[in-house]
Amino acid sequence: MLLLGARDLKALIDAAEAAYPEEACALLVGRRGPGDRIFVDRIVQSRNVAEDRRRRFEVDPGLRIGLERELRGGPLAVVGVWHSHPDGPARLSATDLASAYEPELAWLLTMVAGGQALHSAAYLLNDRGDGFRPLDLFILQGN
Repeated sequence: MLLLGARDLKALIDAAEAAYPEEACALLVGRRGPGDRIFVDRIVQSRNVAEDRRRRFEVDPGLRIGLERELRGGPLAVVGVWHSHPDGPARLSATDLASAYEPELAWLLTMVAGGQALHSAAYLLNDRGDGFRPLDLFILQGN
């Protein structure tokens, strides 16, 4: 289960709509709980540095490295990645699977159609590493 604050989800939705028709992206910072529980404490939005931002996303590597340095030794870590799918389904693509080289990361995705965010869904890489499995998304109100 991915637990995310309502304000953070709103910020991601706003970013997805603002970036449309391009993909937006961010890193999810938080902590892991028992089982598949992943608590998101904050989001860190990134520029999409992919060549074709309408069909792909790439988190700014400098941002990721700086964030990893900031978090080193503390209780929080990068626990997931988020991106939007402009005019595409809220399912992860073969391109996303090819980029899933960190099996412990949650993948959060927001579908955007015609500039309006319609649906968000969470996933984890499956145990075989050849696809994704759904992860329950729980929105925490008041956060």
